[in-house]
Amino acid sequence: VNQDGKRIHLAQYRGKALLVTFVYTRCPQPDQCTLMSNNFAAIDQALQKQPEIYDKTHLLTISFDPDYDTPKVLRSYGASHTGRYSDETFQHWEFATGSKDEVKGIAQFFGLRYYHDTESSDEQVIHSMRTAIIGPDGKVFKLYRGNEWKPEEILGEVRALTSATGAPVSSPK
Repeated sequence: VNQDGKRIHLAQYRGKALLVTFVYTRCPQPDQCTLMSNNFAAIDQALQKQPEIYDKTHLLTISFDPDYDTPKVLRSYGASHTGRYSDETFQHWEFATGSKDEVKGIAQFFGLRYYHDTESSDEQVIHSMRTAIIGPDGKVFKLYRGNEWKPEEILGEVRALTSATGAPVSSPK
């Protein structure tokens, strides 16, 4: 379910390049989940400047902490990262979660591993990192492990997937 509590399916994004990353909203490490969200914000802003590519893309951030990251929490988190607070905020970039089994299934598909640190007093989730680009055909085009990737790299890949003319995607400032 997305930040509005609406059921979503990966198949509904067919025909667009879908960028997917995983986070949990209480992540205390600035170079992990927060970095992924900030990178997606930069990508979203860069794509807004190129409507012909923007319309051919969609961003999806999936939480692997469904007990805490409810649609209401994701809506607030998403609004803070998109910098937009209107109903249009989530037209291009959605934030989603699901049942524990649904989240586990999609995380495993992308090779993401996570577990709740029961010894931690702050309910920390220990996790790996994955970001994926799914092509308009619904197949995984590229999978990034870790947090080393830069928004410019993904923008270049998106250009390759969506731009018939080869027009460059502008990099975020």
